[in-house]
Amino acid sequence: MYYWIILIFVIAVDQSSKWWISSTFSSGESRALIDGVLWLTYVQNQGAAFSIMQGKVLFFIIASVIVVAALVVWVALSRPPAQLASILGLITGGAAGNLIDRLRLSHVIDFFDLHWWPIFNIADMAIVTGGILLIWYFFMEERSEQLNE
Repeated sequence: MYYWIILIFVIAVDQSSKWWISSTFSSGESRALIDGVLWLTYVQNQGAAFSIMQGKVLFFIIASVIVVAALVVWVALSRPPAQLASILGLITGGAAGNLIDRLRLSHVIDFFDLHWWPIFNIADMAIVTGGILLIWYFFMEERSEQLNE
């Protein structure tokens, strides 16, 4: 249940934020959100993280469909613990949010700009946060198993 709630929440917040940016900003427009720290800069990214592999839209669509489908099926069949399901909900929701952009627009809308890091969006934050939490989860699981031996 946690998986589906988080997945839907991430998609909803991600798509709402991208809709707001694209309807409020012109492409390339930038405004300070926290002066000197964080800007909102509307860009259309046709690549992956850090804008690598620009123009490989079909590749990213296929890869995203495989990842999202595999996670949905695995969670549905295996019924992981709530903590793991929540983490996977972040990752799946983020991947699905960017997939929706690629299917609808042939690019991903990015807008959080630190000026020292590539511009990113809420889906990217969900994927990265989920990835970090997944590593932590498995580290803690292994540690727990070692303590129980």
